[in-house]
Amino acid sequence: MVDILSIDIAAATRQSLLDEIVRYLKDTETRVVGKVPSEFLVRSLRDPDFRAYLQTTDLNVADGVGVLWAARFLTLDTVRLPVARQLQTLWQAAYSLGSLVLRPSFCRYPIPERIRGLDALYVMLEAAQEAEAPVYFLGARAEVNEGARSRIRTKFPRLVIAGGREGYSFDTDAAVREIDESKAALLIVALGSPRQEYWIRDNLHKLEEVRVAVGEGGTLDLIAGDYRLTPGWMQAVSLEWLWRLFMHRRNKSDSSSRACRVWNAVAVFIFRVVRWKLDQGPVLLDGADAG
Repeated sequence: MVDILSIDIAAATRQSLLDEIVRYLKDTETRVVGKVPSEFLVRSLRDPDFRAYLQTTDLNVADGVGVLWAARFLTLDTVRLPVARQLQTLWQAAYSLGSLVLRPSFCRYPIPERIRGLDALYVMLEAAQEAEAPVYFLGARAEVNEGARSRIRTKFPRLVIAGGREGYSFDTDAAVREIDESKAALLIVALGSPRQEYWIRDNLHKLEEVRVAVGEGGTLDLIAGDYRLTPGWMQAVSLEWLWRLFMHRRNKSDSSSRACRVWNAVAVFIFRVVRWKLDQGPVLLDGADAG
């Protein structure tokens, strides 16, 4: 694990995530998986309830290169002399940020890879298929939910899809009953953040059959083709945020506008992380999990 702004992020790969979700699904305990982009870490500093949620999940996965950068930057050692330490920290910030474009491998330790939202969902669905665990999809518009499930059936022909329900005007008690009756072991909650996280927090204990719950944001929209995926070359040079700014502009209200979210995920996040290290010093790695 790597402590980033007081949130533990797993040093996971796709394979280790797959193995862990299979284990979770075959176990008797109920667990929550968090997919954490930089925007979530910024929000956790402002919202105590959201921070508490991320601090109590069973596994947080790095969703974005910004999280990988923060893990690398925060764990770089510094000298003890205060003035020299501050200058060194600022240099480390500049160097590590530049490496995202010029030398991406530099930021692949201690977290070896980012597992973006869509990839993480596919890993969990593969795990559910392997574990023969039924899956339920809660969220998105009705046509998006149905379209995503149709495409998922094609991609994972042996996956048991227990059901699905749109996420805009549903009755929570009825949804809980339906999910429980479906015998779903993996619950995908795509209600948008932080609504989906709070829904999981407030309702997961009512679901006797669910073994793993995860918030999925707009991933069902991506699968259904409602959003266009970021071109590979933009992902390679860490410009996915720019694509999202100009291509995904449906929600323009208040602080949830795309421009505001990108500002928080990039500029505010970098400032907060650098300030954190200037104030707190380097983050120590959990030797048992960081390899």
